[in-house]
Amino acid sequence: MHKMRITPERLLRSLDEMGAVGAHPGRPGRTRLTLSDEDRAGRDLFVKWLREERLDVVIDPIGNICGVRPGRDPNAKPIVMGSHLDTVCDAGAYDGAFGVLAGLEVIRTLNDHGVETQQPVAVAAFTNEEGARFQPDMMGSLYVSGLLDIDRAYRAMDDDGISVREELERIGYSGKGRIEASAYLELHVEQGPVLDREKIQIGIVRGIQGISWWYGRFGGEANHAGTTPLEYRKDALLAASDLCCELRALALELGSGTVATMGRIRVVPDVVNVIPSEAFFTIDFRQYDDDLFERGKRRVEDLVRRIAEKHCVPFELEQKVDALPVRFLPFMTQVVERAARGLDLSTLFMPSGAGHDAQFMHRVCPTAMIFVPSIGGRSHCAEERTEPEDLANGANVLLRCVLEIIAAS
Repeated sequence: MHKMRITPERLLRSLDEMGAVGAHPGRPGRTRLTLSDEDRAGRDLFVKWLREERLDVVIDPIGNICGVRPGRDPNAKPIVMGSHLDTVCDAGAYDGAFGVLAGLEVIRTLNDHGVETQQPVAVAAFTNEEGARFQPDMMGSLYVSGLLDIDRAYRAMDDDGISVREELERIGYSGKGRIEASAYLELHVEQGPVLDREKIQIGIVRGIQGISWWYGRFGGEANHAGTTPLEYRKDALLAASDLCCELRALALELGSGTVATMGRIRVVPDVVNVIPSEAFFTIDFRQYDDDLFERGKRRVEDLVRRIAEKHCVPFELEQKVDALPVRFLPFMTQVVERAARGLDLSTLFMPSGAGHDAQFMHRVCPTAMIFVPSIGGRSHCAEERTEPEDLANGANVLLRCVLEIIAAS
């Protein structure tokens, strides 16, 4: 079985076909926001492929999809491969979908060779990993891990006031199944520049940064932009702009790879000659070290309070996501290392700066992550690219990981 390989052309065809779902006519990129019509089309295509491979299709209450290839032991929990099919706006073709479809390709390869396994082997697509439409992000894996109550998830609403429950029912993906795992493997594009710049073929992920998101608001006082002297103003946007600069300074002060980002600022009334009366904003804070992560979160919240006081404006701040740093078990990273070396591929042990479903599946079962290079480090954009050879390398590493775990069971 050590000579078994995936079929690269089949994997690339599947990626191209899924990449066409939600694609923008006449320009690069695609958009499959969670539980949208485009997301439903991607889910339908995935389920079609699962059924073609004669897998048992499981859909749980949050809409996670799992295709299970039965093993000889009907009571054993499956080895699960997976990631997500939802995207950000104007996304590339590989973020998430690569991990899902590489998992499907592994199962197709097992079927091609008639491999029987003691325990089931499965591939999963988790709901709302990106969090681009509903919060919290990684909703599907949070639910499986037991860290997110289903009623809370159902109440989450998008910017138009539409709930997760409504959309799950509308697109037909509110199920009653249960997803279980004895081990979880996630293959992903790196989404950063390290592997590409260092010309390394496989990233072995040691762990994932802690991630906190806040949604906030500064109040102000709308007034005429021409007649109100600067010293008399209560400018909500000025406070938000000050916060943006101070967050960068805080990240630099904390060091050790700390990053802080204000990804959204929405101003009311958003008129050229009116002082803003409200500024709605988001904060994304990440750090791999446990102590720095906790200290940094306290500093962020204190910074918002101090800036509100400085500008004499009211504020609101709500933490939406708080995912602690994760370190994968050494024996799982060693499985990935052996698989890559068995294929004569160069490797690098590294942390993940992006959040992944593996961050929460780690709390359910032994978990590992595999990275392949992202050209130029580009991701979350239409320019996201990975070489076909690197995609095939990653899928073959995933296959060998599954074969080793199967052999040990």
